[in-house]
Amino acid sequence: MRTPFILLIAACLSCRAWGQPPAPPFTATWTEGRCIDCKTATDLTDVQWLNSNEAWGIGMSVPPVGLDFSIVHTVDSGRTWKELPNSWQHAAPPALTFLDSAHGWYCCWNLYCGRTVGPRMFSTRDGGRHWRLISAEGAVAMAFADENHGIGRAFGVDNTGTAVRTLDGGRTWSPIQIPRLKKIDGILLLSGQIAWITDYEGSDLLLFRTIDAGRSWQVSSISLRSESVRQLSFVDKDHGWIVLKHRTSGETRLLATGDGGQRWKPISLSPVRDVDVVPEPDVLGFVSDIVGFVFSAGANESDNRVLFTADGGMHWQSYSFPYSIGHCQAMEGDLLCSADAKGSHFGVVALHPK
Repeated sequence: MRTPFILLIAACLSCRAWGQPPAPPFTATWTEGRCIDCKTATDLTDVQWLNSNEAWGIGMSVPPVGLDFSIVHTVDSGRTWKELPNSWQHAAPPALTFLDSAHGWYCCWNLYCGRTVGPRMFSTRDGGRHWRLISAEGAVAMAFADENHGIGRAFGVDNTGTAVRTLDGGRTWSPIQIPRLKKIDGILLLSGQIAWITDYEGSDLLLFRTIDAGRSWQVSSISLRSESVRQLSFVDKDHGWIVLKHRTSGETRLLATGDGGQRWKPISLSPVRDVDVVPEPDVLGFVSDIVGFVFSAGANESDNRVLFTADGGMHWQSYSFPYSIGHCQAMEGDLLCSADAKGSHFGVVALHPK
């Protein structure tokens, strides 16, 4: 009695694979992680990998009202995670960054995390075994070039914030004056030296770039038509991509630069849709200036797809993909992404181009 059922499954799989290349030019390795004795985190969102084994990330849960967040840590490639004590924050995630395996910082600004209302900055010099309070100043996003010099975004009561930098390891932060910048729409911190800021001026998107920790800035612009920036991604100071999301249809389009944002060109891409998720997951992840992935999420897991390019986006191949992607990071030629699959919300999928 089982034979017709098996044949039906085989036929369905053949239908789904029809029209696709016989074998993907990449492998996907799934790790079903779990958070041990975690009080807050039920889902894994942003992750910063220090190497293929160790990572720090943000865990999330959805209580009856709002969102709860905490800092989590793994040393076994994502198989198990543990929460950082006293890192629970409500409504918005704590800011977290690591310079290397030893030096890290996090900032939180509510009673649950800092044990007082207002920002609190913590740092570690021993890989997170010990954390010490260093400041009552802070940032909602930050990155460091060395133990003393960093750049970030300060909290703003109108949800705009200010670009800031530190010269003393995060103890004090001072505003960065950027000509023509009116409001920070988004910020991408590649390092403590290189950062991108997006802003709107009428129907144009302004992009501000620094490669010297905020001492000087270059500006470029892109004309937009009823679109917003969904994601800004760079693999180095020159090669990057912008994902634009149409405000009504939800479809995305892709622009690329190879000269540090002086010129942007559209990348031909089939319409990509993404379900509304809070926080929004990544759309793309590139491991080099020519090899990358674009993720398309559907209403059902069976509708998820991944698009792959090996020539900078000139050509794409599409494949079914059983994972819902969260945040991605290039690491040693692979793309490591937090992901959901098979009922697991603390998973990691590693994409390795062949």
